[in-house]
Amino acid sequence: MSSQAKPQPQAEPPVLRLFISYASEDVGIALAIAKGLREALGDGFAEVSMDKWFLQAGDVFKKELEAKLEKTNELVIVYTGVDKQSHSYTGWEVGYFERGMKSHPERRIVPLFLEQLPPTAADTQGISLNVPRDLLHLTVEEFSAQNSIDKSDPACSWIRRLQELVQNIREEAHYPKVPLRDEQDAVLCVQKIRLAIFGHLKTTVDAVLKPQKQITIKTTGAALRASEGGLPADAMLIPQGADNPMLSIFGISGSTMSWSSFLQQVPESFKHSWKQAISSVITSSLAESFNVDNSQIIISSNGSETYRVVLTTATSYYNDIREFNLYFVQTLRQNEYGDEGTTLLLKGLELICRYRFMFLESSSEFSSQNIALTAVDHIPDRAAKLLRELELMRTNSQNARLDQPAVWMKFVEYNDIQKMVAVYRPEEPRLRELIAQILAKKGDRDALAQLGDQLSKEIGSLAEETRPLNTLLIKAMSSKLQALVDEQS
Repeated sequence: MSSQAKPQPQAEPPVLRLFISYASEDVGIALAIAKGLREALGDGFAEVSMDKWFLQAGDVFKKELEAKLEKTNELVIVYTGVDKQSHSYTGWEVGYFERGMKSHPERRIVPLFLEQLPPTAADTQGISLNVPRDLLHLTVEEFSAQNSIDKSDPACSWIRRLQELVQNIREEAHYPKVPLRDEQDAVLCVQKIRLAIFGHLKTTVDAVLKPQKQITIKTTGAALRASEGGLPADAMLIPQGADNPMLSIFGISGSTMSWSSFLQQVPESFKHSWKQAISSVITSSLAESFNVDNSQIIISSNGSETYRVVLTTATSYYNDIREFNLYFVQTLRQNEYGDEGTTLLLKGLELICRYRFMFLESSSEFSSQNIALTAVDHIPDRAAKLLRELELMRTNSQNARLDQPAVWMKFVEYNDIQKMVAVYRPEEPRLRELIAQILAKKGDRDALAQLGDQLSKEIGSLAEETRPLNTLLIKAMSSKLQALVDEQS
């Protein structure tokens, strides 16, 4: 039998090969450059590649890229200043190509950049795309009208050099020289590329405004489970945005800090209410339900603003990291209209009535009788709600200037106000201290039973002493309101 000669592999035709390397965030710009280069160089003797155009699902990416880079004459790096992990492949492509340049010194790296050279090519002469961001306020039509390019522009010179290389390859392959078409003019090609890049950049984000104050809390699932319904001491609080809520809401300097450091620095008068509000919003999301407790309210350190604490996202990672995004949304303070005296009188009457609803009416969940009948496990929740109501009463009183006895004297007798202040003012700190002790003993049933009994007695004593004074104030202020209405009518 005669053996047949093995077919010899056909040599690949000579082609100028360019490869576009880019971060995934810059794919729109890379596409504009690749399409512009294809039009400038024509078909047949030039190949412009992007991974997006040749990598198929299931391909071994690195092997495919290596094969493409082995044949590449010029590696074009697209760089806009985006510095993300997605650049890892771009950096690898540059490194692999540079190693090949040692045995093929004729190969080139050409960085194309918006504002500065990429770090991976800092020692290489780059070409500016000449699309400054300060022009992005223009419309596409306005930019197009001033999109003039000098024929000596480095981008034009680069394209003309590539076109000459393509013509040389044609001649070496014994093909006739072909004159460039009008649309292959280097100046026109660069103008088209710049206009396409500008159009893409117009669709990108200019700025993100987060008007609400935001904090991200970062911890682990294991630490949360071990903290028994609270936040772990080493949970990290990370303020977001330009307006640092650590200072503007909580009145403490610094930015990122641990939960324990936060509690050590905040004012003692607000510590327990802030701790309870933030912890409640986060722990309510741990049951993986949609019924997150976004009803929590906190008072700012200056005592004049109230904020609703809202959990916007709770993110769990496979490595057990947990992240919680909290927004602190300032509650609306309504505008005041009409006569100042009527406004103050109505606000004062509302405050006195709210006090009555909370402590003097038996159906209130804060009445002495209901506190005494509260199940031991529910006492911390009841105490936390009471603390929030005390905070709101104090803030509303301050905002309306009703914390000043002189304002009340416009509507009621001085002696009646003096008696009410003398009874309530020393009692409020005792209530707050009992609440703080209850919140600190969460889970200790014996201690909670004893503290709950003390809280019930404290409220009972306060109610007994203030009931006649509250009744007197409501009657006096109601009469004053009736007189004002009659007078204005």
